[in-house]
Amino acid sequence: MVIPRAMGAADDLLAWVLRGWVEAGVPDLTLGGEAPAEGGFSAENVRHNAGADGLLLTFAGHDPDEEWVYVVVALGRSVQVSCGDTLFSHAYAGVPPAELGPRILTDVRAHNEAFREWRAQGGVVGLAEARSIRPPRGDGGSRGFVDLLERRYTLGQTLEAGPSEGWWLPAHTAIALGGAIRKGEGQDPTFRLGAVEPEAQSPEERAYARSMQSLGMGLMVAAVLGALVGGLGLTWAGFNVFRQRADVILTAGLKGVPDLLTVNALPLLAFLGAVVFAGAFFTAGLRMRARRNLLLVRVLLVVGAIPCSGACCFAGLPLAAWALYRLQSPHAAAVFGERRS
Repeated sequence: MVIPRAMGAADDLLAWVLRGWVEAGVPDLTLGGEAPAEGGFSAENVRHNAGADGLLLTFAGHDPDEEWVYVVVALGRSVQVSCGDTLFSHAYAGVPPAELGPRILTDVRAHNEAFREWRAQGGVVGLAEARSIRPPRGDGGSRGFVDLLERRYTLGQTLEAGPSEGWWLPAHTAIALGGAIRKGEGQDPTFRLGAVEPEAQSPEERAYARSMQSLGMGLMVAAVLGALVGGLGLTWAGFNVFRQRADVILTAGLKGVPDLLTVNALPLLAFLGAVVFAGAFFTAGLRMRARRNLLLVRVLLVVGAIPCSGACCFAGLPLAAWALYRLQSPHAAAVFGERRS
C-alpha cells in the first residue's frame, strides 16, 4: 500500500506530527484559545520561521494559570521533544512518520500524569534544572508545507477540519478537484458535461488540436521572416537617407522598374506592410497554439494577408488561406473552447 502524503503535497516530519495530533482529536490553538488538560497544539512557528522553532504542544499545568509547553522540532530524520516545565526531553528516531504524532502525544500525556502526581506530593522544579532543557533549533519545513498552513490560517481555518474535508490529501485538495472538473471528471454529473464524454476528448479533436499547434508555429515563423523583410526595407530607406538623395520621400525621377529600389517610397511601404503582417501573424500564431480566441485568430489572419507586399506575399496569402480553411473544421469551436450548448 502506498502511504499518502501527510498534508497536501507535504511529506515533512512536522506535517506528519500535526496530522497525528489532529486525527487524535487534539484542538488547534494556532488562532487562539486556552489549552485544555488533554493538550492543544499550535503551528504558529511554522508561519513565522517555517517551523525551525518547532511545534508547540501545550497542556494546562498543575497550578492555576500554569501551562506546560512542549516544543517539537525536526532534526534530520528524527524529532526532538523538549519541555523545561516538566523536565521532559526525548528524541524519536526510527519511528515511522505516520506514527510520530500519536506516539509523542501518548508519551507526553503519560509523563504529565506522573509529573502531576510528583508535584502533588510536594515536588518542585529547580530553576537550573528547567533551564538545562532547551529545545534545539530544528530544520524548517518545506515551502509547500508552509504555504499550505499559511493559506488555511489566513482564511481563518484551523487544521481540525482536515479529516472531515479531506483537504490535506493531494487527491482531495481544491486545486485537484477543480482540475478534475475542468477536464470533465467531476463527481457531480453536472460537472461531467451531462454525464457524457466530452467531444474534446475524442481522438479526432486531439489530432486537430495538435495540428493547430503546428500551424500556429508556422504562422509565428512566417511572422519572424516578415519582420526580417520589414527590417531590410527600413534599412534600405535609411541608406537612401544617408546618401542624401533628393527623392528621399517622393518618387520623383521614377522612370522604370530599375528605379524602384532607388526611391524611398517602396522600402517604406515594404516596412509598414511587413510590420502589420508580422504582428498579425505572430499574435494569431500565439492564440492558435493556446487554442483560444477563435474569432480573433480569423480576423488577424485576414489583416495579415492584406498588406502582403514584396516577399510577404509569397507567405501571407497562401498561409492565411490555408489557416482559414483549417479553422472551418467542425472541431474548431470545441478545441478553441467555444463549444455552444
